[in-house]
Formats: sequence, C-alpha cells, structure tokens
Amino acid sequence: MVSGNRSVERGKRRIALEIQYDGTRFNGWQVQGEGRTIQGELEKSIEVLTRQKIRVIASGRTDSGVHALGQIVHLDIAGDISLQRLCIGLNGILDRDVSVKNAYRCPSDFHARFSAIEREYLYLIHNHPQRSPFMQYRAMWVREKLDIDYLRRVTAHLIGEKDFASFCKKISSDGNTVRRISRIEVDAIGELIVFRIRGNAFLHNMIRIMIGTIIDMYRSDVPPDYILEILKERDREMSGITASAFGLYLNRIEYNPPLSTMESAF
Repeated sequence: MVSGNRSVERGKRRIALEIQYDGTRFNGWQVQGEGRTIQGELEKSIEVLTRQKIRVIASGRTDSGVHALGQIVHLDIAGDISLQRLCIGLNGILDRDVSVKNAYRCPSDFHARFSAIEREYLYLIHNHPQRSPFMQYRAMWVREKLDIDYLRRVTAHLIGEKDFASFCKKISSDGNTVRRISRIEVDAIGELIVFRIRGNAFLHNMIRIMIGTIIDMYRSDVPPDYILEILKERDREMSGITASAFGLYLNRIEYNPPLSTMESAF
C-alpha cells in the first residue's frame, strides 16, 4: 500500500473510521476559517472523547451539500479505547447528521486516501414533473421525462482511461486530468434515476459536470456520441452545467486488502 505518512508514533494505533453524513448543513469536508465542516465536527468529538487533539485524514474531500454513505478516514490514537467504544462514544457526541458506522484496526502504513484503489459515487435525479419536498436536498430535480436508454448510451462512452479536462472545475496542481472509470450503471427506481460510478479517482466536480452535461445533451437532442467531442476538446467551456451537489453521494471506498478483513468494531 502506498502511504503519504508511513510512521505511526510509538504507543499509538492507526484506526480507520467508516462515516456517513448528510452534507446539507455542512460547508464541505475540510476544516476552514469559518463554517461547519465534517472534519471539524469529527475532530472536536474525538478530542472530547479521548482528550487527544487528533487530525483525521479522509479518502477524499467532499464539497458543501455532498453526502456520504461510506466515507473512510484514518487517525492515529493513543490509549486502549476499544473500537466499539470509539464508535459508540463518538456517535453519542456528534450531531445527528453525521455518524460513525464502523471502526477498523489498520496496519501502520494504511492511508485513507493513498491506499484506496477504487471509489464509488452515486448520483440521484428526481425525475418527475412536480418537485418533492423529500428530495429537495437529496437529488437533482429534472422535470422532463428522461430516457434511460439514452443515458446509458452516453455514459458508456465515459468508461475507460480518458482525459477528463472538459469535466473538471479546475486543473489539479500536477496538471494531470487523466482518470479511469471502470463502471457506470444507470437505473430507474420509481421516480429516481440512479447513476452508480466507479473509478480510481475523480477530478474536482467531475461527476457533477458529467451529469449536468448529459442532461444538457438530452435537452438539446444531440446524439449520445457527442460526448466524445466534448472529451476530445479538453475544454470546460464545451461541457454543460454543474449538477446540484445535493444529488451526489460518496458511496464506497475499496482497499486491498479490504477493510472487511481487518479487526472491526462490528
């Protein structure tokens, strides 16, 4: 496993937490000057429980409004608090819109971000002529009836290792915009359309711009393979809107070996 921080101080254990959160009332993951963040709330709760100031490292940052069903963070902790007590204790302190689902005892070289081999996101669209109060902060609302077959044909062109420069908010510091998408599934479940997207890593706003572009293409009645032209241009001006943050969910992070093979709280 590749790690950005191989050393664990003597007397400490490296622990991974699987956390879930409703991103509606958060200013994203990362601690910042002001505003409520998931990282900030989690670190404050850890300090209350353990009397230790501990920095947590996430598998990836999520923006304001984005939700998580399976975010993974790691931390180095002193003392002999049990994994189960860590989960139960933190959930007793944290507000109800964030929770710790499980805790794992990890090798010292485990890193929540750099050890990840694949990430899975969901994007939800509420597809109905009338809005729903229950979907307001849970899914993007699209009034016109969407054609599932069209959505599947468009997304099929995005699978593989490609340059996604046309689908990112800003170029990363290393300038690399090549990413590998291994699978995209599109399903209709009642009034919901669910995109399930798996890949090795994603650029900033990449999934939201992809979804927004696909909806724009459908509304403009352009053929599904037009998305190949957008990819080819490597220009954000060629792609469509950035879809709502509320429809995006960080669903699962995969590691090798899997976290399920490690000692856990539950």
